[in-house]
Parts: sequence; structure tokens; C-alpha cells
Amino acid sequence: MRFISFILFFLVYTLASFGQVHKGFRWLGPDHSLYTINIKTGMLVKEGLKKDQVELGKIQAWDSLKKDLPEDLDVNTFYQSDSLLITIPGTGQLYSLHVATLKLNRLDQTFFRGYNFNATQFIRKDTLFSVGGEGFWLRHSTMTYYNPKTGEWDLYEAGKSNAHPTNFKFSGYAKANDAFFSAYLEPDSVLDGKKIYFTIYDFKHKKWEVKGKLSDDILTYAKNRYRSVWTGKYLIFFTDKETTQILIADPFTNKLYKSKVTEDRFYLMNNEIYYRNLYLFSRSVISSGKQDKVILDSLLVDSLVKNGTLVGYVYDAGSMHNLFIIVGVIALIGALGLFIYRKLKLKTDEFKLSEQELLVVKEFISKYADKKMSSSELNNLLELNPKSYDNQRQIRNRIISSINQKLFNSLDAKDLIFRISNAEDKRMMDYYLNPEIKAKDLTKIEIYLLK
Repeated sequence: MRFISFILFFLVYTLASFGQVHKGFRWLGPDHSLYTINIKTGMLVKEGLKKDQVELGKIQAWDSLKKDLPEDLDVNTFYQSDSLLITIPGTGQLYSLHVATLKLNRLDQTFFRGYNFNATQFIRKDTLFSVGGEGFWLRHSTMTYYNPKTGEWDLYEAGKSNAHPTNFKFSGYAKANDAFFSAYLEPDSVLDGKKIYFTIYDFKHKKWEVKGKLSDDILTYAKNRYRSVWTGKYLIFFTDKETTQILIADPFTNKLYKSKVTEDRFYLMNNEIYYRNLYLFSRSVISSGKQDKVILDSLLVDSLVKNGTLVGYVYDAGSMHNLFIIVGVIALIGALGLFIYRKLKLKTDEFKLSEQELLVVKEFISKYADKKMSSSELNNLLELNPKSYDNQRQIRNRIISSINQKLFNSLDAKDLIFRISNAEDKRMMDYYLNPEIKAKDLTKIEIYLLK
């Protein structure tokens, strides 16, 4: 199994990495300085705007940490007070770096999955989310979040799934709307004439909504390779080739602007374009005599929009109008039927639990209604002891998550089983029934499911 896992890792990571330039452990700090960690030595280096490099020191226990790192990698970074969260896309690996003490801690307990290369990652209410991506020859919009209590990337109960895939280039989370938008906009899809739909996930109501097809203006622009920057309100995208215009999308008001490029060198291919505090920045390195020089330019985003021209919309909402009516009527009929159905009788086939899941639920209700089940006890129940530690943990996580997902709607939108770190050994987990689940609901499950 380990050999097969390695082969799958190699194939998926190679396919996802093909054609990309991997930058390694590098990121831009709040002061626009470039930070890098040398993979071989573990030395943390800060490079200022004058190309002056300062070695801040070697990361603690680097020789041990680097064993978990893939050979080629990129990172996403998120600043939080005095520390930095660092993720390695496609692996699930998550680290916390405290620059002052040179301490890098791995936070997750992820067994490599390889399903979320090019995913969109963002912070929502102090929680790190990862949406969509690709891997194992699939593209998807699966939504997960990092659970610090378990050290796992758990499936977010997002309601009905989104049939349209998501990647980082045309997506983003808006704090003001508490919503996430996405469209899988890639040049090959545009050139093939595929319909590309724009979707929004509303966190408040926990649902995806297909708003319409992307406009022709966006599709025409995206026939060329493009890059994008999400500001929290606007999605700014531009081609790597020399161009005279950029596009600015306001996804939540459905407005699309074109803005003329006034700075010829701002959007060049090798420039790093990013957003900070109301401004769009372009960081480039040029040769200046004996020493290279960093050029940092900035543009006020509101000024780009103000001086831009409103050219149309992000998506065609009209194309979905009739479909929404039909779907709405069907949904209303379905909801009414489901309400009557649940009032009359609770059906066994509503849950569709597997044999293993059924075994776990029976055990909890009959023997662990008022006490916790340890990881070892759950391993014994599922006969997982011959398997490796990582496989045990993954199987336990998958089964508990599946049970909670299948019974979620039948238990008044509550998880049946909770997990918590063992008080004596933080590496292990304890499992227990949700104390908020009503006794009558457990009785119904016991009667109709656990015969």
C-alpha cells in the first residue's frame, strides 16, 4: 500500500506540476521584502527593496522538518498577528512560522491526498478554508477547512455540492458579503467553446447558487493566458503579454470594467502583482550596473475602477431565469413532499449507511451514549490494527465524517459524533455523541436503523 501511495503521489504531483515554475518556500512580507527559506540548509533570508539580503538564521529542527517536504513546492501564506500560516498546495500540509524565534511548526496530521492543486485558500472568521482544485484527473469544488482541534482538514458541510469546478484564478472570498464566488475559467475551456458558469456560495445560508454563464467579454479576454488578483471586492485580471487594457470584475454587483494600462511595465510577465491595503503592487527586478535593483510600483484600486469604463456584466443572469423558475417549483414540491414524508415515517433507506458506519452508530448508541470512545477502541471495532497509523487515522476520519454528513439533515442540522484530542495524549482522539442530539432522535435511529 505504501508503494502504491507513493506511485499515486508521484503521478498526481508530476501532472499537476507540469509546466509550472515552482518558487519554493518564498513569500512577500507586509513591508514588501522577499522572504525565502533555503530548502537544503533551512536558512531564512530577508531581501529588501535594495536587493540587500540578510540571513535571519536557520529554522529550528530543519533537518527533521524538510523530510516531509515535496521536492518541488509553492506556498500560500496568511499573516496572523506575530506568526505566519504557510500551506503547501496539493498536499494539505500546514505550518506556523514565528520569524522572531525561527520556529516552524507543522500543524496538520494530513496523509497526502493530492486532490486540491490550484485550490483557492482564504481565512474566514479565523478559520482557514480550501475550496476546489484538481487532482487524480478530477476538477471539483469540494470545500474543506482546517480544524485545529483535530489537526485535520475536515469536509465543510456546505449543503448541496457545486457541480462546477473551482480554481484559484477566478475565485475569491468576500468578507463584506460572507460569500465565495468561482468560475473555472481556463483558456483551453474557452477555446473549446465550453459553457462556463459563475457560481456563488453563501456562507450564511450554506448553499451554492449558479448565477449564470460568464459574459462574452470575459471569455474573449481569457482566450490568452491570464493572471488575476482578488482584492476582497474586485477581481483584476490581465494577460502576461503586452496589453493595453485590464479587466476589473465586481462579482457581487455583476459589473465588468475595462481600464487602460498607463504604466507599460506594471503588468510584465516576470513582475509579481499582488494586493495590499487598497493598492495593487507590481514588484520587479531589473539589472542596474553591477547590482540588480527592485522596482516597486503601486496603483490605487479605486482609481483603476473610477477611471475605467463600465463595459457590461460578469455573468449573464438572464440565461438562468427560466431555469431558476423551474428549479424553484421543483424544489418547492420536493420540500413539501419531504416534509410530509418525514412527518409520516422515518425510512431506513434515507440514511444509506455502510456496514462499517452502521456498526459504529450501533456501538455508540448502545454502549457509548454517555461516555467517550478512544481511537484504540474505534480501531478494534473496525479491525484497523493491522493497518498503518496514517491509514487508521484516515479511515476513522472518513467514517465519522460520512456518518455525520448522512445523518446531518435528519438530526436538525447537527453532527451525531464529535471528536476531541485525548487529554493524556494529544496525538490520539476521543469520540462521543453530540450532547445536543435529542433522545427521541436517537430512539428513532435505534428503532428504524439499528434492528
